[in-house]
Amino acid sequence: MARKHGANKVVISVYATRLPTGVFPSELSAHAFSVLREAYPSVEPIEDGLSGALMNAGPIIHPPLIMMNAGPLEHFDAWDIHNEGTQPSIRSVTTALDNERIAVREKLGYKPSHFPLANHYASEGEEWMYGRGAHGKLTDSGDWRENIDLHSHRYMLEDTRMGLSFIVSVGRWAGQPTPVAEGLLSIASAITGQDLFAQGRTLEMLGLDSLSQAQMRSLLTYGIHA
Repeated sequence: MARKHGANKVVISVYATRLPTGVFPSELSAHAFSVLREAYPSVEPIEDGLSGALMNAGPIIHPPLIMMNAGPLEHFDAWDIHNEGTQPSIRSVTTALDNERIAVREKLGYKPSHFPLANHYASEGEEWMYGRGAHGKLTDSGDWRENIDLHSHRYMLEDTRMGLSFIVSVGRWAGQPTPVAEGLLSIASAITGQDLFAQGRTLEMLGLDSLSQAQMRSLLTYGIHA
């Protein structure tokens, strides 16, 4: 994780230690990982590209933090959503949202580890993507005491509009409810005055919502053939 500190300086606060990674099409995984490991030795192979997409932590961490800290974010010049903004009530929503992500993965037959976000905050147990103590490093750095505009920041336009919409869409396609994700997406749409699901990176938008699960597995394995 990095932040810009002036015109010619970037500070890296946290390095990834485990990167669950899916390849599309998955039949090329062996070759892809032989190349990827040259640049990113922390990559960990998982089933396929959809499995990888459902490992994205941004839509789990950021939407609850910005929506449930909306008042302080708009009132103060800068507010650290990872420090004073991460309170027990917000963490409980984050956990419920992450449980929905994991439930969608399990509905599709993907196996552990699902990299539960709770491990990001824990001092013991399975190591998460950014290693032990990553949350403390973020808050200690002070780099996340940001001015977050709820209408234009990437936490809204990427993690919410693109990320949450994808989880909701895949859940609907698979028949797995995602009420917390849908609720946060609805609140975000009310804040921005835009239908973020309709604008999102959904299976509907990608033209994949009509596929059966068998067809989706074939696509993920072999790709698109002319």
